[in-house]
Amino acid sequence: MGRTKTTHITMRLTPAEKEKLSSKAAEARMSMSQYLLALSEQKKIIVVDELPELVRQIIKIGTNVNQIAMVANTHKSVSQKQIETVESQLSDIQNLLGNLIDVIKNSKDEIEV
Repeated sequence: MGRTKTTHITMRLTPAEKEKLSSKAAEARMSMSQYLLALSEQKKIIVVDELPELVRQIIKIGTNVNQIAMVANTHKSVSQKQIETVESQLSDIQNLLGNLIDVIKNSKDEIEV
């Protein structure tokens, strides 16, 4: 269910303040409106640059698992190389997830009121 935004809020900022907010919103890959709403709700905003790579790795593993399943169903066996490929990619994902968790745990972007 989408929500229609029909109400405006006006704020006065210096050009430097506006630029800083604009820059922070862009860094968070959010619109200014989304960014300010998140801040107003005291949400923690964390930018994770490695997320697209994690998604790519998961997609690659899904593809390989499907290929291995097809070969296993057809030939009733899989090669050691196929298993090693999946294990390697799973290891890559585990490392990326570990990095993501570290970023979240070590983030100091807390909002204090």
